[in-house]
Amino acid sequence: MFSLEQNTYKNARLGDTDFTDAELRGYTFENCDLRGAMFSGALLEKCRFSACAFDFSRLNDILARGCSFENCTFSGASLFVTAFENCRVSGCSFAGADLTGWAVRGGTLEYCVLDHCPLKKQDFSGISLRGTSFAEADLEKANLSGCDLTETVFRNAQLKECDLRRAKFSRTDIRFAKMQKTKIDLEGAVYLAGLLGAVVN
Repeated sequence: MFSLEQNTYKNARLGDTDFTDAELRGYTFENCDLRGAMFSGALLEKCRFSACAFDFSRLNDILARGCSFENCTFSGASLFVTAFENCRVSGCSFAGADLTGWAVRGGTLEYCVLDHCPLKKQDFSGISLRGTSFAEADLEKANLSGCDLTETVFRNAQLKECDLRRAKFSRTDIRFAKMQKTKIDLEGAVYLAGLLGAVVN
């Protein structure tokens, strides 16, 4: 049972909780079952979610500001027009989630799974995507300029007209990505050429 007067929850079953339009500041949720919970229109500020299941939850039109999401799952969840501002997101799986209109502004999105996700025109500019998997994701016209793409996976991802300028490449799995009119700077071109066995001099 959720109560606004209690700000720390561990191993709690909260899937039937209605957080619609709630304002949660400084709450901690560890290993909590939030599957199917309603969060639409909520404000989450400086909250921490660790090993929580948000599967099939309604997370529409949420503003998450300065929050931490660690090792959480969002399969089947709806994040329609939800915004993450300066959030630390690590080890989370968004595979199978509805990310239509999802905005990520600042913060990090590291070692996450976004395989097969429709991310056309998504703006990830300037954030760290270190270790995140975009296998077979649709990133057409997405903005990844200035991102840290160390160990990031783009296996069979659609990168048509994607902006990769000023991105940091290191151990990035991008050889089998689908590129067409992809924007890339000289440093990125040298990295790609090296993957293909070419030498730029």
